[in-house]
Amino acid sequence: MVAIHMKGGGMPQEIDVRRVGPEELIQRGLIARRYYLDGRTRVQIAEEFDLSRFKVARILEDAVASGMVEITVHAPESIDIDLSRALKDKFGLRMAFAVRTASDEQDELWDAVGRVTADLLSEIVTAADVLGVDCGRTLSRMATHIDAIAACDVVQLTGMAGAVGATSADLVRRITELGGGRAWSMYAPLVVSEASTCAALRRSRGIKETLKHHASVTKAVVSIGSWSPGLSQVYDLLAPEEAEKFADRGVVAESCALLLDAEGNHVEGLADRRIGVSEETLRGIDHVVAIAAGEKKLAAVRSVLESGLVSSLIIDAGTAAGLVR
Repeated sequence: MVAIHMKGGGMPQEIDVRRVGPEELIQRGLIARRYYLDGRTRVQIAEEFDLSRFKVARILEDAVASGMVEITVHAPESIDIDLSRALKDKFGLRMAFAVRTASDEQDELWDAVGRVTADLLSEIVTAADVLGVDCGRTLSRMATHIDAIAACDVVQLTGMAGAVGATSADLVRRITELGGGRAWSMYAPLVVSEASTCAALRRSRGIKETLKHHASVTKAVVSIGSWSPGLSQVYDLLAPEEAEKFADRGVVAESCALLLDAEGNHVEGLADRRIGVSEETLRGIDHVVAIAAGEKKLAAVRSVLESGLVSSLIIDAGTAAGLVR
């Protein structure tokens, strides 16, 4: 938001390098008022005062330089502009948002990041898009804040995980109810214990159709999990000993149940037991927005950014600050 203030009430107090008389001060004040408050163009002002456009431009510059006009840019309360730009530049992102929060409580972080994510999807998704959605706690919060979205088709990118009512299938349903587009869901777990079970599920008609539609996705929103208990739904789905074996192999993060090491390299081991978008297909999506909340996910977020799987990031300001240091 940009606020423009004019000092009024009698003779303006001058702090100009060039001393001017009262007649010129009045003219400067009138021209500044016409331009900044009344919305007149420089051409219109030039005609009204019988001046050249170049003279009007100089007078407007003098009005700002002298302190007669003050222009203040108010940053949005919810987003740290400087930190967002630093994040975008450092990692070469298409979009980056460092979200301010009232506290560092995890519930507040989930809610704030979820709210900004909902607002972004409402802004960038069009009816021509096919939106892909992952699962995750922050994404579940996003669903509670979406109040408008284009009538796009929505495709579930990964199988279900999380609490009842807060899975990726629930998110797909919520978005399509709002927008009116078609839903492509997968009523299957994110990770299963046996490869044969996974293969059978992938062959089932509904899941097969949804997997086929992954290639049509134009925009996607995915979560970032840190390879620790309570910080990754994939970690929590595995037996503790198996999760620890992946940690021993260097896994620090996951997104869409794709496991990554600290350098962003894909760590194999779940390919035949996960139900979700392939790494190749995810990389082919034009715009992938990743979201995460909490400084405990710092290493995981860095890993996902290094992997090149995502093109934009929404994250809390505290974690963003750690990334750009």
